[in-house]
Amino acid sequence: MKRVLLLLAVLAAVAGLGVTSGCGLTKKLTGTPHANQPPHTVLFVNGAIDTVNHVVHLYWFGTDADGAIAGFEWQMRNPHAPADTAWHPTTNTDSVFIVRDTTGYTNPVFTVRAIDNAGARDPNPPRQTFEFSNQAPTVRLTTKPLATDTTFASVSVAWSAADADGDVSKLQFLVWLDGRRDTPEITTATSFTMPSDRFLVNGIMTTGPRKLFVQAIDDGGRASPIDSVGWIVRRPVSGPNARLLLVDDVPSSNTLNSRYDTLYSNSIGRVGLATSEYTILRLDRTQPFKTAKDAEQTFKLFEAVVWYRGVPQPPSPGNVLGICEHGIGEYARAGGKIFVEGVYGFRSPNTGGSLSENFVTTYLGSRLVRQFSTTLLDSVAAFGNLNPSTFVGNLDVGGGLIASDTIHFAGLLPVANNSDGGGLREFVADDISRVAFWAGPNTLSPPNAQRVPLGLTVPQANGGRIVALGSPIIVTPGNNAGAAGFITDLLRHFGLDRPSSGRPLGLDRP
Repeated sequence: MKRVLLLLAVLAAVAGLGVTSGCGLTKKLTGTPHANQPPHTVLFVNGAIDTVNHVVHLYWFGTDADGAIAGFEWQMRNPHAPADTAWHPTTNTDSVFIVRDTTGYTNPVFTVRAIDNAGARDPNPPRQTFEFSNQAPTVRLTTKPLATDTTFASVSVAWSAADADGDVSKLQFLVWLDGRRDTPEITTATSFTMPSDRFLVNGIMTTGPRKLFVQAIDDGGRASPIDSVGWIVRRPVSGPNARLLLVDDVPSSNTLNSRYDTLYSNSIGRVGLATSEYTILRLDRTQPFKTAKDAEQTFKLFEAVVWYRGVPQPPSPGNVLGICEHGIGEYARAGGKIFVEGVYGFRSPNTGGSLSENFVTTYLGSRLVRQFSTTLLDSVAAFGNLNPSTFVGNLDVGGGLIASDTIHFAGLLPVANNSDGGGLREFVADDISRVAFWAGPNTLSPPNAQRVPLGLTVPQANGGRIVALGSPIIVTPGNNAGAAGFITDLLRHFGLDRPSSGRPLGLDRP
């Protein structure tokens, strides 16, 4: 009886809950759905926000009550860049901004908004108006030609720069010649060699005063005051064909100066070059080669270059010929023909000279002869000469002819000191057809039993050639005929006795 009463009670309770004999509940669960809530963004900057540097570090973060932050978008409305209104996506929560400012002051509005995982954006993102200052950088030319200097169509300059409120390593520099301000050269380096073609005026190379300008631009776009330098630029030759540049490196104080000038000018006349086809550059009056690039660009204005040094005292470190060695080599590899000579023409670690052993191996395909000596600090074969001495040229002058001009010299070449062994240098000549200048037997000190090569003539790429002597061409009374014959044949060796094919190298861009 108790079991029946308990069953009836359970059934009554279930009936009260609205359960039928069929299945489950008679009503579904209900509620009020909530839409995705947009995120919230907070923007801040460390330090004052009055007038700050044009390089500023901004920070932000976002919160989302019902989800997660997926990223951000920022916008910088700058009066100095009105066209830039774009929103820029990022997942970062900070960034360093460089605000463009060309006048020294601007007040941009920065906005950043958070984006949640459902793609909703903060409808009321924070906006901050900043006042940015940007001090102008400064630039000053430190290496430049003198107002009295004369160069050809090449000049190298260097400068120092500063930026009081910026990173000097981020400066750009504009460099231009007068009349070309709208098309400057742009560099981040602090030195520059102006390409030769930039010297053209209406397509013509002219002689006259020129002016170079340099200006620094910082990463915010603020420009420095302009620095400038003026000097004289000369056209290669007075005529249409620039065939030869004669570099006179014999000081005017040398008692043999006029004799050397006569030797070379007479030889030029013998091969038929007109005065309108060659130019003389006297290095004791002006020095246009501040860098090897200056030499290369200047030489490229001419078919051939002859650089004579005679018998001056040994060169000091940083000598002009040494500065130019890479330019000499690259000019020859571009098709130019060049001759260099002189006592102490080549150096090694303990032997003084102008051109390095690297020049010998790189451009002459040779090396300097080495010897072991108890008297020399270095093992390079540094020779003096005996009195008298005999030197013999060995140059192909065309048509299958080899000119063998003999130069007899009565006298001793100057020696820098008693321990350096003298200023002449001997080369290795695996191919004797490349020997341009021989020292006869028993001509040198230390003594040489056999003839030795003191000069090479080495073909280069594109028809170029280098003739390099480890000895000067000697001119003294009674010796002019042999020296004159060698220089005349050297010019023939370069083809200067034949008609010009026009300027072969041109005003090419480096």
